[in-house]
Amino acid sequence: MSFKDIAIHALQYYFILTFILTVISILRMYRIRHRAAAAKYGKARMNKLVEEHRLRQFPVYTMDEIKSRRSRGAVRVTFFPADTVEPAKVAIICPGGGYDHLEEKYEGYPVAAKLNEMGINAFVLEYRVGRHCSYHAPIHDLARTVQYITEHQDDFHVDMKDYAVIGFSAGGNMAGLFGSEKYGYKNYGVAKPGALLMGYPWTNVNHWAQHPYWNIWVGLMGVWLSERGNFWMFRLHHFNHEYRESLCVQRWITEDFPPVYMFAGGNDILVPSGAHTDVLEKALKQYHVPYKYEKFFGVPHGVGLGLHTSAEGWLDTAVEFWKEQI
Repeated sequence: MSFKDIAIHALQYYFILTFILTVISILRMYRIRHRAAAAKYGKARMNKLVEEHRLRQFPVYTMDEIKSRRSRGAVRVTFFPADTVEPAKVAIICPGGGYDHLEEKYEGYPVAAKLNEMGINAFVLEYRVGRHCSYHAPIHDLARTVQYITEHQDDFHVDMKDYAVIGFSAGGNMAGLFGSEKYGYKNYGVAKPGALLMGYPWTNVNHWAQHPYWNIWVGLMGVWLSERGNFWMFRLHHFNHEYRESLCVQRWITEDFPPVYMFAGGNDILVPSGAHTDVLEKALKQYHVPYKYEKFFGVPHGVGLGLHTSAEGWLDTAVEFWKEQI
């Protein structure tokens, strides 16, 4: 057998082996997420609030605004009030989904339920994704939600001072951009968040062009996720360099950026920490932004609360960090 034949066979084995390992990793991710994200726990809290006539779901745009742009009608906020007498702090939760769909059942409602146990009011934002999405529309939806809750905080019986934004995956991308001066809170004239709390945030959206992979299948998934997110956000302009760079959070960090808590999983093949949270950490260090970064061994993408994994309890740490900053 010639060297050329050996090389061809080795390459074939490489493609087959890495494909099998990738499929196993994806199946493992969904199996772990089923327990870790605790969707039933979030649903139970919702049912309890419904029975008590306390669960509220509402739009943040007026009918005239929806008439002028129909996609705004897809935006909905679910309010999980805390069991407190005095107005309590507020966290706005942005689930992930790659700007293609929303994972509110895994990364929204259970997190809100846990925050309620801590005495914190939670608002789960279902922002525009997929065909309803357009140029930075999710950021517009988040800013409008902050404005709406602030204007109605007496009605909600909440305290919006030093509110937190919690984001997962693409929701973490939203949270990061909202913390920037160029695309975030200052741009919309709303109050600065007291902290950004991010789970496996998809912050360096176009990383696949800069970071090589030992596993070609993981690299291809990175390309697919990036292009899908860019397409829904910018449609036919998704190849525009300026637009694409606008989604890379680390490029917009300044000294006035809100404090950040973030965690990543050591076995996250969709949003690998080396290309996202590690990169963001360097930018936070450079501009002396207060932050806390945790990386959990063996944890995959999409675990939400992270129950029954090494990430369990991350939300307690994140809330403690938030309170220390304010």
